[in-house]
Amino acid sequence: MAGISTILEVARRALMGQRLGMNTTSHNIANASTPGFSRQRVDLVASMPLPVQGGYIGTGVLADHIGRIRERFIDQQIRSSNDLLGDASAQYSILSQVEALVNEPSDVGLGNALNEFFLAFQNLAVRPEESSSRNAVLQQGTLLTQKFYSLNNSLTQLRDNLIDDVKLKIQKVNQLTKELSDLDIMIVSAAAVGSDPSDLKDSRDLKLEELSRLVNTKVSEDERGSIMVSVGGTVISSRGGAVALRVQVTGSQIAIVGDISGSEVRAPSGELGGAMKIYNTTLPDYMAKLDQIAATLISRVNTLHSGGRGLGSPAPTGLNFFTGTTAQSIAVNSSVLSNTDNIAASADGAPGNNQTAMAIAAVQNEKLMSGNSISISQFYNGWVSTIGASINSAEGTSKAQELVLQQMENQRNQVSSVSLDEEMVNLMKYQRAFDAAARVVATVDDLFQTILDMR
Repeated sequence: MAGISTILEVARRALMGQRLGMNTTSHNIANASTPGFSRQRVDLVASMPLPVQGGYIGTGVLADHIGRIRERFIDQQIRSSNDLLGDASAQYSILSQVEALVNEPSDVGLGNALNEFFLAFQNLAVRPEESSSRNAVLQQGTLLTQKFYSLNNSLTQLRDNLIDDVKLKIQKVNQLTKELSDLDIMIVSAAAVGSDPSDLKDSRDLKLEELSRLVNTKVSEDERGSIMVSVGGTVISSRGGAVALRVQVTGSQIAIVGDISGSEVRAPSGELGGAMKIYNTTLPDYMAKLDQIAATLISRVNTLHSGGRGLGSPAPTGLNFFTGTTAQSIAVNSSVLSNTDNIAASADGAPGNNQTAMAIAAVQNEKLMSGNSISISQFYNGWVSTIGASINSAEGTSKAQELVLQQMENQRNQVSSVSLDEEMVNLMKYQRAFDAAARVVATVDDLFQTILDMR
């Protein structure tokens, strides 16, 4: 039956409830600028009433739930945007380095070296016997081979560096999955005793976002609050532990596999996937096209040069101008390097004949590439344009995803971020309610004292 002690219990519960409200509010205010923090709230509900004659009497207030305000769907959208942004950003960063290496249009790029090489043979055709013209051909030929070698070597070095970059990203992924697994264990343990570890969940979500920037993730959560993180169907983190990953280089390709199982983790995207696409597909394609240009140039120039004649009696013939077959191996023939008289300008060795020099100069405009449909220069310019288009595409995707991500973060902030104005209002509300409950306690104390005085 309700009595004065019941009023005291109601006041006690009121004091506890308002104190929890002030604790939570002060925690929100303290973390208003903390990255990843979600606003927390105490849900106060009326406790079960007591039946009395004529109805029921209230017994006060209870804290039904203390937890964070978070929208799971928005978190999923942010992780998805992070994945696409990471992929595009990684590709843009690497392709920008490729663009800097190619350095076109410029006076020091491979395109200009090709033009100067053919121009040197044009000048040789004007003065086929002069040593200055022959030295110019040798100089431009040597410079051209150096440009091929340097560009190929730079692209190869960039590709090798990508292996180290991917390995560093895998180390970060392994670190995050281990931390996620540890947090998951703590969260489930807290939930098992009826607690809602909001701060731990915020830390877990923050690491999930960081992980999603590196690699595409699928996150599933069970009724106990435990999550399972997978990539391409492979579980990499759960309450049972984290699966360490490593980089596997096979031939000219890299893959991500489980450190123990050796099973391949398929379809990674994010920064990791973007770097892998450049390594496995884009750079090999660029280098193959560069080799194609070098091989075509070597074959055609050598065919013409070996059929011509240099200076001397008898006039040397049958010599190739270049050696090698690729951008890495192309070089000026040592016989030409040692004696410019071996440069073939004449078709028959007759004084003043320049037919071979003219034919080699005309190679610049011959349709030798892509099924004899375009010239070497056109093919090279098309290759440079492809690089530029890829950069523009990656940059455009990156900027678009940044906008999407910003919009999603704004939506999340509207739901989860701390409003200091709102928290100050809540603090005043809880403070006044606490003061009122304290006055109830004081009043009950006076009532008890009155009863004692009556005795």
